[in-house]
Amino acid sequence: MEKLTLSSSSSSLEEDVRVGLYVPFPFSRRDLVPRVGVWRSNTSSTLDEVFPDRFPSFEGHEFSLGTWLDDYPYLHYKLDSATGEADGIAFEMMDAMAPWLDYTYTYTNESYDFNWGDFVNGSWNGMLGMVHSMDYDFTVNYFMITGERSVAFDASTTYWMEGFGLALLTPRPLAKWRNAYYPFTPEVWGVLAGILVLAVFLMYWQDRLQPEPFMRTFHATWANLACAMVSQSVPRLPKSLWQRVFVGAWLLYGFILVIAYTANLIAFLTIPVFPQRIETVEQLAKSDKRVSMCDYGEFVPGALRSSKDPYYRAIGNRLDLFRYPDYDTPTYLLRKGTHAFIESYLFNMILIFADYEVKDSYMLKEQVYPGHLCWYFKKNTPWKHKFDLGLRRLVEAGLVPRWIKLKTEDFMGRDFERRQILAAKETRLTALTLEHLQGVFLIYLFINAFAVFVFFLEVLSIQMGVVSSVFVG
Repeated sequence: MEKLTLSSSSSSLEEDVRVGLYVPFPFSRRDLVPRVGVWRSNTSSTLDEVFPDRFPSFEGHEFSLGTWLDDYPYLHYKLDSATGEADGIAFEMMDAMAPWLDYTYTYTNESYDFNWGDFVNGSWNGMLGMVHSMDYDFTVNYFMITGERSVAFDASTTYWMEGFGLALLTPRPLAKWRNAYYPFTPEVWGVLAGILVLAVFLMYWQDRLQPEPFMRTFHATWANLACAMVSQSVPRLPKSLWQRVFVGAWLLYGFILVIAYTANLIAFLTIPVFPQRIETVEQLAKSDKRVSMCDYGEFVPGALRSSKDPYYRAIGNRLDLFRYPDYDTPTYLLRKGTHAFIESYLFNMILIFADYEVKDSYMLKEQVYPGHLCWYFKKNTPWKHKFDLGLRRLVEAGLVPRWIKLKTEDFMGRDFERRQILAAKETRLTALTLEHLQGVFLIYLFINAFAVFVFFLEVLSIQMGVVSSVFVG
């Protein structure tokens, strides 16, 4: 119990009831229970006087931590350490509070069953199982506050908020030979074609109403109006005023259209074009991608499959689990582009970008099951409030966010967030190559092939006309 005071038998004098007060100090090196004093009924006492702090310090007590040093950046082996020294944010917090609370601690390199901590078949496994069995005092690894855990353990005050992140392969750039039609979307190309057809019919209809037709034929009308669409001048202007107004408006339309296309074309010729990336869990659930994860006793696989959220449940139904510590297979599937990889956000980012160096990947901004991180103690731990106070002081002083940034930069390098944003935006100018201009040459070849086809049709029509005239004659 956090507050505990023992009392001795009272005096029989009603006018002056005196009670001896004693408080046990569990971490005291003294064998006897220290005496606090005597309470008298005719004098007032504050609550702190009757129930003093039983844990002013831990007096050098050694705590045993159930931990796993495979938890970037919270707990891990120190980089470039040949002796296997431990490092991480959790140890920074423990070391910062140790001089104030006067304690030492020991830790384990991994959990006894290589599970993280989940309630399976009526018992807790992993590091939570190590604490629940009373073999260890508490755990300081990456754990969120959940209702099921809070029933069996005492959760500390929260010190950070994080969820499970999804890593995906960046889509490959679209083929450069298609750059010629990238400046406009398919919908815009369809509208432009419709407007051209409508304008040709209107101009041809106007021309037919004239006493002396200007264009005379349908294909001449089409060829005349199409000039404005490819930045060419009209060969000759009509004589009637209303046709001049129509052609003038059409030339202005073509001028604006050509400028817009040319400006966009320059950008698409020099900067790679990427298809739309998956940015939300909903988009991932609606895609054909599967999800991979290492199975080490975390609650996420079961929670996804039984989730009431349709998108979470869809991801859970396409989740492929691999035996820990086989991170090679999920990373291989990530490189192929068939799977997204799910893991705690910072751990995932360090694993993918630093350990496996999958540079052409990105992290989904939306996290799965974001929650408050905490430490878990044995149920009814009376001295937990001392660590709660220490954690609050570290958070309020800004030390926890600072340590998270520094420990992550140890793996990712400085300004990793800014570099990731810049990597997602291709801004470098590149010289034009034949690959960029393939689309233009293909269009040119197609037009020439179409011209040859029309030429043969004209020759065939002339030959058919000659043959028919001979039969008629």
